[in-house]
Amino acid sequence: MDRNIETILSYVNIVEELSGFVKLKKVGRSYTGLCPFHSEKTPSFHVNEQKGFYYCFGCGKGGNVIGFLKDIKGESFKEVIYYLKKKYNIPLEDTKLYKNTENVSPLKNILNLAANFYYENLFVYASGSRHIIKYLNDRGIDEKTASTFKLGYAGFGNGLLSFLANSKTDLNIAANIGLLIKKDGHGGGYSDRFVNKLIIPITNRDGEPVALASRIISREEESASYFPKYINTNNSQIFEKNNTLYGLDKATSFIKKENSVLVVEGYFDMITLYRNGIKNVVATMGTALSKNHIVNLSRLCDEIVLLYDGDKAGINAINRGIELFQDFMDNPDKNIYAVCLDGGIDPDSYVRKYGGGRLIKLIEDEKKPPVLFALDYYIEKSKNSGIIKYKDDERKLKEKISTVRDVVPFLRKINNNIMFSHYVNLLANRLGLSESVVREYITDFNKTVNFNNSAFYADNHNHSDGYLKPVAAVQNYNTEDLIIGKIFCNMLLTKYISDDIINEFSDKNAVYIINEIKELLESGTEKDKISGKIESIVSKTEDGFKWSRIYYSSLLTENKSDREDFKKLLIKLKVDNINKSCKIILNEIRSGLLDEKAKLLKFQELNKLKYISEEFQRKICGY
Repeated sequence: MDRNIETILSYVNIVEELSGFVKLKKVGRSYTGLCPFHSEKTPSFHVNEQKGFYYCFGCGKGGNVIGFLKDIKGESFKEVIYYLKKKYNIPLEDTKLYKNTENVSPLKNILNLAANFYYENLFVYASGSRHIIKYLNDRGIDEKTASTFKLGYAGFGNGLLSFLANSKTDLNIAANIGLLIKKDGHGGGYSDRFVNKLIIPITNRDGEPVALASRIISREEESASYFPKYINTNNSQIFEKNNTLYGLDKATSFIKKENSVLVVEGYFDMITLYRNGIKNVVATMGTALSKNHIVNLSRLCDEIVLLYDGDKAGINAINRGIELFQDFMDNPDKNIYAVCLDGGIDPDSYVRKYGGGRLIKLIEDEKKPPVLFALDYYIEKSKNSGIIKYKDDERKLKEKISTVRDVVPFLRKINNNIMFSHYVNLLANRLGLSESVVREYITDFNKTVNFNNSAFYADNHNHSDGYLKPVAAVQNYNTEDLIIGKIFCNMLLTKYISDDIINEFSDKNAVYIINEIKELLESGTEKDKISGKIESIVSKTEDGFKWSRIYYSSLLTENKSDREDFKKLLIKLKVDNINKSCKIILNEIRSGLLDEKAKLLKFQELNKLKYISEEFQRKICGY
């Protein structure tokens, strides 16, 4: 064995190093845990501390700490050697193989230079950043906390560009990462991407910057809805949003100590909770909780608590993530809970107003398994809207049916039959309904198409009772269909469809319906009378049955026509069309028919469209 490798292995405790990625438990002479390289519910991953190796009996992976870190972090041999050498201050022989290990990753090097530059802008050259310090103080973040998280300031001008150029950095790499903007046209050149922004470094588990987030701090930009609050550097070889949790490097030891982690949705939520003594906390970054996030956290602890800003946000997030929670829901040794803060207040504001102790008590009192959280939300909502209020039995029954319908999407995603039976029984008892009837309703519901969290229905003339019943619908409804469904519920929404937006529609029937409704509204026709004309309008389209079904479905399901949701659908329509254009350009590039200059122009056009698409998608997600 190489003498330097022997030295490294003698310095490094394999249990200590692997514990940053796997929750290990001592069993006899070895340690066991859930393997980080494949999904499992029963531990088959073993670590022998004395011999310094690991082995998984499930997937067959094994080796020493160097091999483990290469695989788990996706880094090169030199990068792992540099990390261990630096962390444990290991003296190595200066052989050819171990020279220049400190320059192993240009991406990390550039990001580290940028993070240091912005940090010094905030704390060293403070004359131009007093407004940032005041902004942070107003949010309850003192200079010590800001320094702990290495917050920074991007000033005006092209300071970072000059700094990187003087540091002999590859500016093209910096532009690809998203630190600089590459100018088009004659002369080209670069400029700073972040101007007058608060900078938040995003680090890996070792505390090394792998990306930077920027936040607007001017009141004018913050009040303007078209300015995204946060813009991150791009995904890269060392950074992916759906595989990274903000603050994990600082929280890992506390997560393992508490055997629990609190997951919030924003940088400031994480920073404020950490500053106020709640240190087993991490944050997602403008994206929903992913499978990778949950797997990474499950290796460190047995309890995940999802803390949401409000009931609606929590319900939407849980609906998106139920399948991801399945392993935690099935495993008796693992638990996942959801908690929402009253009034839509975010964790950052809550802790600053009430303190960390009160938040901890709220979590302990209110945390619930995700499905139970959804059940309680819709049952309570139903009680507030009608079950208690209405005296006649028919209205009460309709409210109960509505509640079951709202809960079905959550129940249908439960794979465990015992757990499914438990929640069906619970729902039936809480609503005073027969369990068998609720089961039958859920089974029938599985044959319907989901339309804005409501079931799609179609007129089934085969039923002698004359009622509309759920049927199997093979057609998938696209964004344009969903927009029309919203308009059928609230025709005033057509005022948000300008001439530019109408050009985004590819379905001429959808355009016809929108124009007809707009014309009727502009002529002063009353809404009730317009509703009576819908059948006539849709009958003149090429697919009258489809549009008629969408119309009656939206009415029967009492589809909510929220203005913000409608705007997001319009943005999504734009995104869909941009992505179609990207595919066309990509096919042209791959065709082999373009020369190098034409290819370059197409690549530039493609990058512009991708950037625009990302900006629009941020608007859809609300960040």
